[in-house]
Amino acid sequence: MTTSRQRTSPGPRGLSKDIIVEAALELMEAGGEAGFTLRKLGTRVGCDPMSILYHFKSKEGLYRAMAGRLESQLRIAPAALPWRGRMRHLADQYRSVALRFPKSFWLMQNFVYTGPADYDHMEMVHGALREAGIPTRDIPAICLGWYACITGLAMGEIGGLVGPASTQDLEELAQLPDHSHPLLKGAMPLYQDLAPNSVFALSIEMLLDGIVALAAQHETVRA
Repeated sequence: MTTSRQRTSPGPRGLSKDIIVEAALELMEAGGEAGFTLRKLGTRVGCDPMSILYHFKSKEGLYRAMAGRLESQLRIAPAALPWRGRMRHLADQYRSVALRFPKSFWLMQNFVYTGPADYDHMEMVHGALREAGIPTRDIPAICLGWYACITGLAMGEIGGLVGPASTQDLEELAQLPDHSHPLLKGAMPLYQDLAPNSVFALSIEMLLDGIVALAAQHETVRA
């Protein structure tokens, strides 16, 4: 696993926090949350669970460090892009990380702040929203809502919610009377051919259009 951060030096017990975090992500990807224990992680890195807790204080602290490592995989959007482009770039980065770390990505929904990389992206979002014309008082709420939406979309895709209709879905709808749910039944061929990346892209544009509309409302009130 590659990372943009340099390894930290070993602590008093001879373990590098970065090595532990990398091993933890590998373990999570191998068995998911249900198969993740400090004992298994200790076996993987060659130490006892208490040595891991020495570095991270708790399992929650380790999870936060793991989320921070995932956050560090996100590349900062080019400053030359307009605000919509920067926001879209960040959303695409989250989807990319979700597809690369499908069993660990849920960690990114558990922590608002995970460290320097997280702060850099939030700074970008604040600047983009200000550039879009959002009043300062509304930026925190929209910022957190934006993160909830893009991580939720990514979680929906890797969890199987966002994707083509299954054969079972089609069969169940086909058994309904012709007069019931006519709109849904008529759209089922479209659901059958649905591409997850199209759902994500269209949803992001809808969110960005909403930001534009909110900024316009603010300008109308101020005028």
